[in-house]
Amino acid sequence: PRKTPKSMRRAYANAINSAKDSIILINPYFLPTPIVRKALEKAIDDGVKVTIIISEKSDIPSIPEGVWRGGYQMMKRGAEVYMYTGGFNHSKVMCIDGKFCTIGSANLNSRSLMYDYETNLFIFGKEDTDELQHYIELDKAQSSRLTKEIYKKRSWWKRFNGWLISLVIPFV
Repeated sequence: PRKTPKSMRRAYANAINSAKDSIILINPYFLPTPIVRKALEKAIDDGVKVTIIISEKSDIPSIPEGVWRGGYQMMKRGAEVYMYTGGFNHSKVMCIDGKFCTIGSANLNSRSLMYDYETNLFIFGKEDTDELQHYIELDKAQSSRLTKEIYKKRSWWKRFNGWLISLVIPFV
């Protein structure tokens, strides 16, 4: 258990860094640690198509504002970000280049990737990854694309809370 958070952080970062064509993520607590955020930013800068689906709602009251802000920051960088509107999507999924995927308990936040004992399954194979991507498309169909206009319609208080949450995320 003491080694798992470091291993999980590295596994996510290495998987993201290996992407050549596409990265698809679904994560309910998208508050990425610096290593994951930097890997996603580099992927976007390198021309990898990054798609992120985050839940519009959460089971933790303060989290959605930080998740919205994290999604907005990635959207500004060039990722396609979708807000899942079909309830609370608690999936933790990532697909890389349609060749491999991971699914498990790890959230893309500091708590999961720095402190908690998490377990993910990494599946290598196009057939299984295609099947998972089919289900991701079903979730995407229940989502709306995040735009600058949609984000700016949020109250200044919610945006301010998102900013505050982003400041404390590395310590939570």
